[in-house]
Amino acid sequence: MLLHDIQAKMRLTRFLLQCSRLQSTDTAVLDTDTFYCTNLDRLAEEAQPIAKAELLLLPEQDFEVASLMPLLSSKIEMLIIDDLNSLYSLASDARKSHQLTILMKLLSHNARMNGSWIVATAFTSKLGNRQGAANQRSLTSLGDLLVDTEVSGASIQLKASWKGQWPNGEFSL
Repeated sequence: MLLHDIQAKMRLTRFLLQCSRLQSTDTAVLDTDTFYCTNLDRLAEEAQPIAKAELLLLPEQDFEVASLMPLLSSKIEMLIIDDLNSLYSLASDARKSHQLTILMKLLSHNARMNGSWIVATAFTSKLGNRQGAANQRSLTSLGDLLVDTEVSGASIQLKASWKGQWPNGEFSL
């Protein structure tokens, strides 16, 4: 999910948590930038309890992609990675960046095989050109499906990079 501002992030966060609650899914949030921790009181104001949820934080020491390996064997039905910008900056050298790319591909494969969801958010000031999506160092190359979010009045417009279930590849919530 490609975000452009904090309003979209807050609304999308509430939407994802509400979906998790309504579907009674086991949910985990990898809170790489402490957005969930910092805004827990604001998120809890309107929220109803989720049946089973975890908030995962990165280790305090130097970041190693290997610390995320337990996610591959997890029984989590929905994993929210918030946000890829922070995670990607922690994997700053070539080796860690390559490991992170492999981990994201494995998480995606596991999600398809298990019928689970991996939702990762990333911030950008603009969608940019598609040339960046082909670049292996690009955040957009870490996912299978790119969904651009735009705040429009009281709703969020989701624009998918695929034209499938949504008319014209767009959905409004």
